[in-house]
Amino acid sequence: MESVLSKACTIKIQNFEGPFDLLFHLIEKNKINIYDIPINEITDQYMDYLFKMQELDMEVASEFLVMAATLLHIKSRLLLPNLRQDEKEEIDPREELVLKLVEYRRYKRFTEILKQREDMGGKYFYKGPEDIDIKHEDEPIELSYDEIKRVYIELIERNERKMNKNTGKMTQIIQTEKVSLRSKIKEVIKTLLKRSFFRFSELFSPKTKSKLEIVTGFLAILELTKLKKITIMQQKQFSEIMVYKRDEANLEDVDKNKVAAENS
Repeated sequence: MESVLSKACTIKIQNFEGPFDLLFHLIEKNKINIYDIPINEITDQYMDYLFKMQELDMEVASEFLVMAATLLHIKSRLLLPNLRQDEKEEIDPREELVLKLVEYRRYKRFTEILKQREDMGGKYFYKGPEDIDIKHEDEPIELSYDEIKRVYIELIERNERKMNKNTGKMTQIIQTEKVSLRSKIKEVIKTLLKRSFFRFSELFSPKTKSKLEIVTGFLAILELTKLKKITIMQQKQFSEIMVYKRDEANLEDVDKNKVAAENS
């Protein structure tokens, strides 16, 4: 008859999927640094597990025996003195085993993450798409003339409520004033044909002209100055700009094509 202790050992040993699983369990159980394994202690505990498996008539897999032989080999190398004294750096016989254990730990943790996701996904149930047969029935709608008129008036009133009341005030802001340089040159020439000079503020007054017209007018007198048709004078900064007709200039023969080219 099996005792409670032997049954517990059987269950515990059967949980190990391979020799690395058993070896990793011993390292975690004893809280051992994986990079500095006390090979004597781990080998003894590992062999105890194998002996318990044999005592319980459990079939010991070949990989468990290979790991046992590996541990005994490493243990013997650490116990025996190093006969090769000419080697400056002695190779740690545990190095290969440590590298395999580190890699096994990485895969073991990744497996645990996948297992958690599997358990979480098992809690959700998804229903596949179904074909729903919807019957479309065309029902004629009877509307009277008064009903259609009422709905139409409601739509108009609804649209009027949505309109911004300040839309009309924004029209002037949206509109772009068009003032050409050529037109202002003509205006200056027309004035100088009647008079020999004029004040700039007299012809382009902020009271009668827009800002765009004043700026374009100023560009017009600069253009005529460059063409040597007029002379401009200013006594000091921000004082009145006087525009004079040059005596030798013939304003009626201003090359309109040249002015247009300059404007473009």
